[in-house]
Amino acid sequence: MTTESQGRSLLWFDTHLHVSPDDDFEAMVAAARAAGVGGFLVQGTSLDDCGSTAALGDPARGIYAAAGLHPHVASSFDGLSLFRDLLARPAVVAVGEIGLDYHYNLSPPERQREVFAVFLELASALGKPAVIHCRDAYADCRQLVRDHLRPGIPFIIHSFTGTPDEAGEWLGMGAMLSMNGMVTFNKAVNIREALAVIPVERLLLETDSPYLAPAPYRGRTNCPAFLPLVGQRVAREKGLTAEALAAVTTGNACRLLNVELPAIEPAGMS
Repeated sequence: MTTESQGRSLLWFDTHLHVSPDDDFEAMVAAARAAGVGGFLVQGTSLDDCGSTAALGDPARGIYAAAGLHPHVASSFDGLSLFRDLLARPAVVAVGEIGLDYHYNLSPPERQREVFAVFLELASALGKPAVIHCRDAYADCRQLVRDHLRPGIPFIIHSFTGTPDEAGEWLGMGAMLSMNGMVTFNKAVNIREALAVIPVERLLLETDSPYLAPAPYRGRTNCPAFLPLVGQRVAREKGLTAEALAAVTTGNACRLLNVELPAIEPAGMS
């Protein structure tokens, strides 16, 4: 499940990143591989970007995609046809990014809940994992998952920032919880307190790039190459070596998404 890139094993799996049309995706992947990142799950979030995101998927290179509608644009929902077509592709392995965001309410909360329920039911029907965004909406998000996601369907609470009690609730429902660069922020004590109660077998890592770059790059544009900095801090908090945490979290990602990371020959070597 791993290979060597510039003398370093490809150990890490970035389970949540965003790519815009202006990004040099090939350069992004190359830099990440040089840093030890071998797996990528690129998120589709809108009617405009889901198609281009799905086109990036390339299982032979450890690149996978998700397709869904972010709560910010829930008002644009006009049916599932596009998403069903995209999710039929082998490289599109998850339904996401979906969920609720009451912090900004860029779509009305009622519409967010309606659309979230529809996508949870789609994940249930297809048997694909759901990638869930939950901001300032814990109670409603939890209830909708209980009501609309079939038991046994895996799901990720991405960018987890809740309390230890909320982490326990999600874990009791079967969630995987994903940590990103916020875990490195000096004032993010609440995230590290929650991390303490999450078993490593239920942890995932992400960058959420281009957002939330970890220290010491906070405030800069984030990228998958920064994922090892997230992993190193999580490993320290959990009392593990970075190598051990990378092996566990990458294994978690592969099992949840039902994928394998291929052996990839490093660039410039034969």
